[in-house]
Amino acid sequence: MHFLELTRALDGISRKVLKAQLRAFEDNGLVLRVAKYDARRRVGYSLTDKGRALGEIVGQLYDWSQEWA
Repeated sequence: MHFLELTRALDGISRKVLKAQLRAFEDNGLVLRVAKYDARRRVGYSLTDKGRALGEIVGQLYDWSQEWA
């Protein structure tokens, strides 16, 4: 997903905060940053295997919280 798509999808988050969070996720091996140089410079992000595994755990925690809320 491109950076601008993430910005639009996460309504209310500033570009500065999103950029900092994505860098932290990248440093921890959760996302992969890919620079694309086509007609314009764009940056894309995707989950790594580690990020997908964490996503499954977070999903389970969410399901648990909905059941016991």
